[in-house]
Amino acid sequence: MKFLSTTILCFILCSSAVYAQNVRLRLAGEAMRELDYMTAIVMYQQILQQEDNMEAKINLAECYRKINDTDNAEYWYGQVVRLPNPKPLYKLYYGMMLQANGKNALAKSWFQQYLTDNPGDARAQYLFKACDLEQELKNKNRDVYVVNAMPFNSNLDDFSPTIIGNSIVFASDRDRGTLIKRTSMWTGNPFSDLYIAPFQKAGLSPGDFVFKTPEKFSKDLNTKYNEAAVAISPDSQTIYFTRNNYLDGKLGRSEDGLVKLKIYTARKEATGKWGDIKSLPFNSDEYYTAFPSLSADGKHLYFSSNMPGGYGGMDLYVSNNEGGTWGPAINLGPIVNTEGNEIFPFITPDNRLYFASNGQIGLGGLDIFYTTSNGKQDEWNLPVNLGSPINSNHDDFAITFGGDLSWGFFTSDRDGGVGRDDVYGFQKFALPVEIVVSDATTKAPMSGVAVTNGKSNLTFTSGKDGKVAFDMRYAECADFSVSKKGYESTQKRVCVDSTNTGKITRVEVQIQKQANFMVQGMVFDMTDGLPADEASIMLLNDCGKPIPEAIQTSSDGRYKFKLDKDCCYTVRAVHDGYIAGVSEQICTRNLSNSNIFKVNLNLQPYRETSGTAANAKKAKNAFDSAPHYNTLSGLYENADGSPASFEMGEGVVVKSGVMFDNGTPVKPEKMGWTQNASGFLINLYYDFNQIGVSGASQPELERLFRTLHDNPELQIEIASHTDARGSDDYNLQLSQQRAEAVVRWLIEKGIDANRLSARGYGETQPVNHCVNDVNCTETEHQMNRRTEFRILGKGGNTISKPKQGVKVAPCEGCPF
Repeated sequence: MKFLSTTILCFILCSSAVYAQNVRLRLAGEAMRELDYMTAIVMYQQILQQEDNMEAKINLAECYRKINDTDNAEYWYGQVVRLPNPKPLYKLYYGMMLQANGKNALAKSWFQQYLTDNPGDARAQYLFKACDLEQELKNKNRDVYVVNAMPFNSNLDDFSPTIIGNSIVFASDRDRGTLIKRTSMWTGNPFSDLYIAPFQKAGLSPGDFVFKTPEKFSKDLNTKYNEAAVAISPDSQTIYFTRNNYLDGKLGRSEDGLVKLKIYTARKEATGKWGDIKSLPFNSDEYYTAFPSLSADGKHLYFSSNMPGGYGGMDLYVSNNEGGTWGPAINLGPIVNTEGNEIFPFITPDNRLYFASNGQIGLGGLDIFYTTSNGKQDEWNLPVNLGSPINSNHDDFAITFGGDLSWGFFTSDRDGGVGRDDVYGFQKFALPVEIVVSDATTKAPMSGVAVTNGKSNLTFTSGKDGKVAFDMRYAECADFSVSKKGYESTQKRVCVDSTNTGKITRVEVQIQKQANFMVQGMVFDMTDGLPADEASIMLLNDCGKPIPEAIQTSSDGRYKFKLDKDCCYTVRAVHDGYIAGVSEQICTRNLSNSNIFKVNLNLQPYRETSGTAANAKKAKNAFDSAPHYNTLSGLYENADGSPASFEMGEGVVVKSGVMFDNGTPVKPEKMGWTQNASGFLINLYYDFNQIGVSGASQPELERLFRTLHDNPELQIEIASHTDARGSDDYNLQLSQQRAEAVVRWLIEKGIDANRLSARGYGETQPVNHCVNDVNCTETEHQMNRRTEFRILGKGGNTISKPKQGVKVAPCEGCPF
């Protein structure tokens, strides 16, 4: 019985202990849900002193994160991520605490582990990238800002400064001396009130200012709950401020029992007091609205809220004053807002928006950024991190500027402060710069233009007004590249000095719409004048650009190439057995408007299709019966000479003798060599009894030279003919000398002599009836005084050899 009694007693005691622990867990959980984190922390610590409890570890880490105690949060999240099957989110939080404590290398590994499970999490991607950018962010503005802690900081929270005249208004929970103890369950500190500290400028930097002892700003605005973050109207008669949901002695709660933050407004009365306190229309009991900032004209109110429809925790919004009433909240969009928190906006007189975020790429915790509008209230440029020394691995937020925007204040809980959040002053040694981009032709501002700083590699995007805004150090110069799709990129050098403090350096840049150039056309096989199949088309240039891969034509004979600006091109079509078709030079230099060059090319055959005589005859018969192009009429004709009509496919059709390419008339070029039975006619005509060609024939010699230049593989014979007057032997020698004169001219122009043969045929091959003893006109005789070329072969292959060593009889008394 004694043993049984002891066993029962132990069971009862153990059950009581388990019950007590369960009660503590339940009460601690209720404290967390009520945002009473300080109470919850104590209770979870008591539980962990008794046992190793997984739920207590997780919630203790969460509590420390909520009150921004990063050291303790790091320790406990380090415990949590090593529990069996921890949630991936705890890995993200652990990495954030490590980053906030300056341990970026270790933080990066935990962000990577989290991204393995959640690759689409944009916030984690930003945090991961931030680990690699730590040194850049620490160094980018090292010489731009000088930061000093303010002498009025307390050992508790001092934050959210605003400049009103020669005074600084800020929030602080330093007041421990009230009769009624007012303590925030969240932090364990007193609720915050608004304070004011007048100052005198003893120098340019707030570090040189002389401050009076801070006093409470107004008993009309301060209550037993939190007040913070004020904005003042341009006439100083209206104030906007953040407060817990408390008005006219009534405390409002959400459906889950929490007291949210709201933005209130008050008017200054004749006595100097603040009265007529009202809640703004976009407030709600169910979500937070806080941290107002008013534009210089008083028409736009920027603030932070976690209202439904946002992108993450707290987002930035703007409300517009419409006839004296504040309109609906407009979210600033996904470029500014992230899955994290964006809070404490501040809009400058030049419409640069500063804010704090823990979702953009930063050094850890909250960092301060700025952005500029793209012309719409929900379209903004990519935010720019201010970098160190404004930002640190801890929370940095609530920046405000005074005077000429070269000095101001912000809040940070960085190491070395007096309390938790402290107010810091800064002097800025940089000037605002605006680059305004416009269309060079229309002069209209251009949006969406990328402007990249060649020194920092930071890229900004212009808004609807064509502007991008950024800062540059005193006496600094940088080269900027300005680019937009469809426009020519340009470079602009920007320099600032230190003599125009507070003034914006404005630079205008005009960009020219990009001219698109193209050459296209059709290659014709002059065997029948139809489009050439399997021709190889090459695009050559004189500006050292890579030669694109050759195009092989299909049955439609078409080709197309894109051209670059400031370059000259030639198009070359080649096919075995044909004289290459080469275009005149096509130049895009000094052209500013887009252009499509239309160039058709002819491929002229210089030998018959190989094969037996029977096959050749069969091919000729087929050719004679098929439609073909008549160079004299300029029409496609049937065998009987009537205009042909037929379809070739791919949009090519012949109607009534005219070829159309997708509705556009097209035909072979007129240029080409006239071919007869013995070769290609060179229109070189001679005066009677003369060796040299007449001056009018010089262009034809030049054309022959270009043909040989464009077909470097061809070997030719220059064949010269005379009229029938004079002896046969004399004419044979005269024609030989005429052929040799042409060869010499070609050699002098640079054509390889091994490619050239000269042969005189005298009067043996007349083209008309003007033979011996026949009376003809001078014009008829001149038709026989001609020169032709015949293609002998390609490279080392010869089609037929000309006769060598022509015997010429002496001619005494002849003029040569």
